[in-house]
Amino acid sequence: MSFVSPVLSLAGNQLTSLPASLSALAGLKKLNLSHNLIAHIPGCVYSMKSLVFLQLACNRLENIADQIQALADLKILIVEGNCIHALPKMLCRLTKLELLNVDFNDIQSVPAEMHQLRCLEKLACHPLDKGLHIRHNPLLKPIKEVLDGDLQALYSYLKAT
Repeated sequence: MSFVSPVLSLAGNQLTSLPASLSALAGLKKLNLSHNLIAHIPGCVYSMKSLVFLQLACNRLENIADQIQALADLKILIVEGNCIHALPKMLCRLTKLELLNVDFNDIQSVPAEMHQLRCLEKLACHPLDKGLHIRHNPLLKPIKEVLDGDLQALYSYLKAT
């Protein structure tokens, strides 16, 4: 009988990719790939349908591919400290997300569909807080005043534009 651990941490290993064979880890719950040299979320990650936690902070990500919608059970997505320019609409299909951390990126806009992420209950500042972490990005919209309000103000703004 084989045992597959529900947690895998490959943080701080200067990885640029992952082998496709890791897609066999379908039962994996938590994956930590932070502090590596990853420029694109590895394709095998999208096969890990049981993931509830995905940590990709401090890599070289420039985007989040539309395939992210395959991770329907994801509750925590941390991609802070990358070079992400925009959030894809498909991210808004991850309706179980409770914590989305995109702090310290290059995000200039967010999709109007962000209001679909109903489990994100507030704009968060403390790293351990659930909610949307979106500070320290050169946002063109929404305007700073909206972000200084609450999450409902952000959603109202996005729906109106």
